[in-house]
Amino acid sequence: MVDRVYPADPAGAALRLFLRWFGGYYARAVRLDESEATEFGQRGRLTVGRQWSLAFAVLNTVAADATVEFEAARAAIEQRLDAGGRSLILWVPRGALLPTEEPALSKLIAAVENAKDVDGRKEARLPVTLFLRRTSTTGSVVTILGGLAASWAQFTNRVPGSFQLNSIELHRLPAVKEERDELAERIVLASQQPDIDEGADIPAEDAWTVNDLEEGGSCVIGSPQPESDENSAALRRNLRVMLRQASPTLGEQADAKALIVVGASTYAEEEKLSWALRGMDPTLYSGYDIIAVVADGVVKLLLKPGPSTLPWDVPVPGR
Repeated sequence: MVDRVYPADPAGAALRLFLRWFGGYYARAVRLDESEATEFGQRGRLTVGRQWSLAFAVLNTVAADATVEFEAARAAIEQRLDAGGRSLILWVPRGALLPTEEPALSKLIAAVENAKDVDGRKEARLPVTLFLRRTSTTGSVVTILGGLAASWAQFTNRVPGSFQLNSIELHRLPAVKEERDELAERIVLASQQPDIDEGADIPAEDAWTVNDLEEGGSCVIGSPQPESDENSAALRRNLRVMLRQASPTLGEQADAKALIVVGASTYAEEEKLSWALRGMDPTLYSGYDIIAVVADGVVKLLLKPGPSTLPWDVPVPGR
């Protein structure tokens, strides 16, 4: 790759996903005319349908969580993916650690390169091990540590006793419901084995989201910080600052203006960016015609103008 900088800019990768959505949704040719790095992410201008202009600002909310170790690991993975001729975005579940040594690094690269199509995205499957142990013969409940913690209720009254499940190696469940249900059934079955008091290893798969960009280099996006109330509060503060920094975009002469916010989230449906934006002063972003959140490989529209509102969303005269 020519003039590649590692680690890659998440704002640039989010912009590429947004352009893919935008061109497909409006069925118009889209050209990136200019883009510059800023303190909040990126700003620039697009040409839509060869005659209309769209000014944009991309807010990079993951930068505030960066550590030297995480950034070095991002760079190493991106370089390996680029060397293999791939152009991918790997979305790291919040709080997950990236490998920096072999053979774990090569295993991750292989999983990303062989990611399977799922619901418009791809999933890289990483084998992990869960550990289940019975702590008491009374009750019928499972106490869970790790990625399955939110699923504890589905085991209540289904297991013979009280159990502890260590799922700390599992960060993100597969998107396919049948696969999630199958894992739950294997856990229930393991709880019924005669030697369960000694503990049982249960194989599972960590499913990390991947987007195939097809060209332009790879990017790893994530945060080493797990979800917490403190991090959510920090996200709101950072968003306010970045929205003020991006406000000059609203004063530009253009046919429309777009705000794109990229963030880290284990699951797209659980991203906190939408909630944070809706909870702050709307005058900070009320001048944008389109507002999109990009997380976990999904472009989610918070503000999408109605039909025929934007100039390129109407038939071109003479055609």
